[in-house]
Amino acid sequence: MRVNSWKFRIGLLISSTLVGAGAMAPAAMAAPAATGTVRTAPASGGWGGYDSGDSRPGTSRLAGKVKVGNGSVRVGDRVCAGNCNGSVNGTNGGGGGICAGLCNGSANGGTGTQGRPSGDGTKGGNGGICAGVCGGSVNGGNGGKGGNAVPGGDGGNGGKGGTGGICIGVGCESSGRGGNGGAGGDDD
Repeated sequence: MRVNSWKFRIGLLISSTLVGAGAMAPAAMAAPAATGTVRTAPASGGWGGYDSGDSRPGTSRLAGKVKVGNGSVRVGDRVCAGNCNGSVNGTNGGGGGICAGLCNGSANGGTGTQGRPSGDGTKGGNGGICAGVCGGSVNGGNGGKGGNAVPGGDGGNGGKGGTGGICIGVGCESSGRGGNGGAGGDDD
């Protein structure tokens, strides 16, 4: 195997994530006082009303909430490590997130939205990344349905399906497929 191959690099990255998740999840379960949402305290940096979360230039607040509990560590709705079945899925054509651990049905792209009257449906979200137990994960979202025709017009085109994501682990046979294109809108 070539050491500089992209598969090797992704495998190494995801292996590191799994090892980190395996270390964090038991610690999180052993410390019930830490269960819940951790929020960063705002601190005014004096930057014309912009709250950076720190008074030093070049720093920013944590983008999203960190939740620890139920055997998982989650960062917002985009990253989950541990017991994460059915999580970090995209909505309204958004892409799937990153899942490591027990991820069945996770990190799928969201279905695109229906087009306005005679308008095209939006593209389905792309599948994310899954490492671990991934059955039914990282699939691209289906495209949105085209908008129905206005009187005397044609219906819109369905949106494109999202592309499948990256799956490494068990259950990848049903994971990482592209989404279906959306149906066209009804003609007048």
